[in-house]
Amino acid sequence: MKTTILVCFVCLCSFVQLSQAQKVNFEGEVRDSLNSPIEFANVMAIDTTKNTIAAFAVTNSKGLYRLSLQEGQPYKLKITFVGFKPFETLIKGQDTRDAPVLIKLNPDIRMVQGVEVVQEMPVTISGDTITYKTDAFTDETERKLGDVLEKLPGFEVDENGEVKVNGKKVDKVLVEGKEFFDGDTKMATKNLPANAIDKVQVLQNFNDVAPMRGLGNDETLALNIKLKEGKKNMVFGDLSLGAGPQDRYLAHANVFYYDPKTNVNLIGGGNNVGESTFSLSDYFRFSGGLVNLGARSGSGFNISRDNLGIPMADRNSAQQLETKLGALNFTLTPSKKWRHTGFLIGSTSDNLMRSLSQRTYIRQGGDNQETLSSNTRVENSSGLLKYGTRFTPGPNLQLDYTAFIKASDVVNSNTQLSEFTNFANDIESRSSQQPFSIEQQLQAFYAPGVRDVFSFQVTHQYKKQDPLYDLITNQRPFASVIPVGDAALFNLLQNKEVFTRKQESALNYYRILNKTNHINFKVGNSYTSQNLTSSIRQRRPGQSDQKFNEVGLNNDVNYTLSDIFAGVTFKTKIGKLVVSPELNLHRYVFSNNQIGSEEKIEKTLLLPKLYAKYSIRGTHSITLNYQVGTQFTDIQNIASGLVVQNYNSLFSGNRQLENSWYHSLNLNYFNFDMFTFMNIYGGINYQRRLDGITNTIQFNGLERVNSPLNIGAANEVMSGNISFDKRFDSFRINLRAMVSESTNNNVVSDIANENKSFSQNYRASIDLTLFKKLNMELGYNKIFNEYNGNSISNTFETDRPFINIDLRFMKGFTLDVDYEYNNYKSQSTGVSQSYDLMNAELTYQKKKSPWEFKLQALNLLNTTSIRRDSFSESLISTYTSFIQKRYFMFSVKYDL
Repeated sequence: MKTTILVCFVCLCSFVQLSQAQKVNFEGEVRDSLNSPIEFANVMAIDTTKNTIAAFAVTNSKGLYRLSLQEGQPYKLKITFVGFKPFETLIKGQDTRDAPVLIKLNPDIRMVQGVEVVQEMPVTISGDTITYKTDAFTDETERKLGDVLEKLPGFEVDENGEVKVNGKKVDKVLVEGKEFFDGDTKMATKNLPANAIDKVQVLQNFNDVAPMRGLGNDETLALNIKLKEGKKNMVFGDLSLGAGPQDRYLAHANVFYYDPKTNVNLIGGGNNVGESTFSLSDYFRFSGGLVNLGARSGSGFNISRDNLGIPMADRNSAQQLETKLGALNFTLTPSKKWRHTGFLIGSTSDNLMRSLSQRTYIRQGGDNQETLSSNTRVENSSGLLKYGTRFTPGPNLQLDYTAFIKASDVVNSNTQLSEFTNFANDIESRSSQQPFSIEQQLQAFYAPGVRDVFSFQVTHQYKKQDPLYDLITNQRPFASVIPVGDAALFNLLQNKEVFTRKQESALNYYRILNKTNHINFKVGNSYTSQNLTSSIRQRRPGQSDQKFNEVGLNNDVNYTLSDIFAGVTFKTKIGKLVVSPELNLHRYVFSNNQIGSEEKIEKTLLLPKLYAKYSIRGTHSITLNYQVGTQFTDIQNIASGLVVQNYNSLFSGNRQLENSWYHSLNLNYFNFDMFTFMNIYGGINYQRRLDGITNTIQFNGLERVNSPLNIGAANEVMSGNISFDKRFDSFRINLRAMVSESTNNNVVSDIANENKSFSQNYRASIDLTLFKKLNMELGYNKIFNEYNGNSISNTFETDRPFINIDLRFMKGFTLDVDYEYNNYKSQSTGVSQSYDLMNAELTYQKKKSPWEFKLQALNLLNTTSIRRDSFSESLISTYTSFIQKRYFMFSVKYDL
C-alpha cells in the first residue's frame, strides 16, 4: 500500500510539472505617488479571450505581488486600491523575476473631495476588516458556506466545520452582523447555502460591544457573511431526502428567512448513516455557558460534568448511529435600539458501540492484564434554549440580558465480559441521568466621556445533576469494602444528587490616558454553594432494596466557596509592542460540612498576569501570555463517602483538599506572507501545576479505590505545534507537527508513581489542481503515543497515508473519493493491525439547476474494525472498535 501511494505521488508530481511547464512568474511592485509601498492592493490578470480572472494576488507590506501566468498569453493587468485610481494595462505572460514591473497609483481626486467611491474589488481592507467578494473566487460548484470559504485565499475548513484564516481559528460566524446559532462555525459552514453568499468579511479583534472595543486583550476572530441582494427579503435553503439498502435513510432541511428586521433559520433532519447532524460534542460546545468572571482574574472553579464516560460516536467509531435534530435560530430587530436573539435546539441519538480492549494496569506486582469486551448502547435526548436581548439607547450605553437553559436525558447501557487471571465476570450496567441547568447574565456598558468606560456584569447559575448507576455482576463486587449479601447475581444501585448555585459579579472602570495607554480597575465577587447526597443499595429479587447505612457508604455534604477580588490592569503600546501587566488580589473562604463537622479554610492570594504582543508587521507577530492562577475543586472531590464509579472502581473524596496553583505560559508565532503565499504559525504551551489534585489508587485484585489528594510533586504539561503552508498556482504543500509531553504524579498502592506520556503527530500533504477539473489531496500521517507508569510502558505507532479526490467531469458530474490506510502497532505486545477506509460520492447537478442527485458508498472496502489506544492514571489500553459495515445511499436535494 505504501508503494502504491508513493507511485501515485510520483505520477502526480509529474503531472504537476507538466501543468506548470508553460507557466511563468509575473512579479512586480505597487507604490503611490510618493514612492511608498501600498499594502493590500488588488492585483488581477484578466484573460482577454474569456474575460475571466486568470490570476489574483494581494500586495504584501512591501507592495510586492506575484502572478502565475501562461507564457506568451495576453492579459489585462488591473490594480485597484481604495483612494487611488484603478490602473489597467495590457501585458504578456513572461518571467519578470529579474526585472519586476513597478506600477505607481495616483490618488483619486473624487475621494480627496469627500465623494464616496464604491468599487467592487475581490478583496478590500478597511481597518481590522478584510472583505472578500466571493464571486471572484468561486465557480458555482459550491454547495455550502464551507465550500465557499475553502476557495478564498488563506482560508481552511476542516472536516468538523472549524474555520481558520491565515492560521488563526475563527471564533464566531455572523450573518448580516447577527450571530448565527450563537456564532457556531460548524452550524454555519455545513448549513448556509453557497448560492446566497455575496461577501465574506473577516473581522479581526472583534467585539460587538461598542464602548469596549480596543480595551481588552482578546483577539477574537469573526466572520460576517453578507447575503446577496435577492436573498435579504426572501425564504431560501434546501431540502434533502435519501434512502438505501438495510433500511438506511437520510432527511435534512435548511430553511432561512431574512428581512431587515426579522431573521429566522430552521434546521431539521435525521439519519441512520452516521451523518453528524448534531453530536454530543456539539451539545457540550453549545453548553459552554456564559462569561466566567472569576476565571478572567486567574481564579478557577470547575463544576464537574457527569458525562457518564459517553464516547463521542461517529461513523468510524460505532456499529450503528441514528440521530435526529430540530433547531431554530432567530433575530428580531424591532427598532435601532432593541434586538432580540436566541436559539432552540432539540436532538436525539441512539448509538450502538462494540469494542474489545486489552488493559494493562499500572500497579506493582501481581497480575495486571485484563481483557474486556463491551457492547454499549447510548441513548441521548438533549435540549438547549438561549434567549438574549440588547438595548442600545445611544452609542455610549449598552444593556444586555441573556438566559441559557439546557437539559438532557442520557442512558448508557453496557454488557461486558471481563477476563482477569482465572476469573471471568459477566457485567451488566446502566448509567442514566437527567441534568438540568439555567444561567442568567446581565451586562451594562457605559462610556460617559471619550476617556471613561464602565462595565458591570452579574451572573447566576443553577444546576442539578442526578446520575444513577445500576450494576449487575456474577462476581461479588467490592467484597472488602461493601457488605454485599449472598445472591446468584449481585446488583448494586449507586444514586447521587448534586445541586449547585453560583453567583458572580464584577465592576470595571477603564481610564483611557491617551491613544496608546489605558488603565483598568476592577472589583468583584463569586459565591458558590453546593449540596451532594448519595447512597448505595443492593437490589434483591422479590425483596425490598437493602440500603447500606454505614457512614463511609453515604454522603450528605454542603460546600461553599467565596471569592472577593480586586485587580488592576495597565495596557500600553510602544511602537510595535503592546504590553499589558495585571495584578489580582483574591480573598477566599471555603468550607465543607459533612459527618457532623465543618472544615473551613481562609486564604489571601495575589495572582499576576502578563500579555505582550510584538507585531513585526500586520501579518507577522509574536504573542506571549503568562499567568499565575489557582484552581478549586467542586463538591464531588470533597465528599468522603464511597461512590461506585464502574464495575471495578470506587471513589472516595477528601474533605481536606485545598486549591492547586499553576503557572501557565503560552508563546505563539504567526507569519503570513501575501507575496509568496507562505504561512507559518506555531506555538509553545507550558503549564506547571503545584499542589495539584491527583488520585491515590488502592488495588485489591482488579478492583481499586480512587481518592484525591494535593500532591507535593509538580505536574507538568508541555506541548508545541507548528504548521507550514505554501501555496502555488495549482498545488499547495502543508506540513504540520504536534508534540505533547506530560508528567502526572500520583500514588498507587502506597507507592509514589510518575505517569508520563509523550505524543507526536506529524502530517504532510500536497493539494493538487490538475486541468482545472481534478482536485486531489495526497498525504501521510505518522502518530507516536508513548506511555510510562511505574515499571510499565508501551509505545503505539500509527502510519496513515491518505488520498482525497474531487473530480468534475462532463457537465454537472462530481466524483468525491476519500481513502486512508492505517497500520497500527503496539511495540510492547507486538500486536498490529492494518485496515483501510474508503468513501465515495457521485453527484450530478446541472448548472443553475435547483436539483442535485447523489449516490454514496460508505465504507466501500467493508472494514469491520479499527484500532485505538488510551492512557489514564491507572491503566494503559489498546482496543479494537467495531464500526458500520459497507452501505449505499441515494439522495435528492432541492434548493429553495
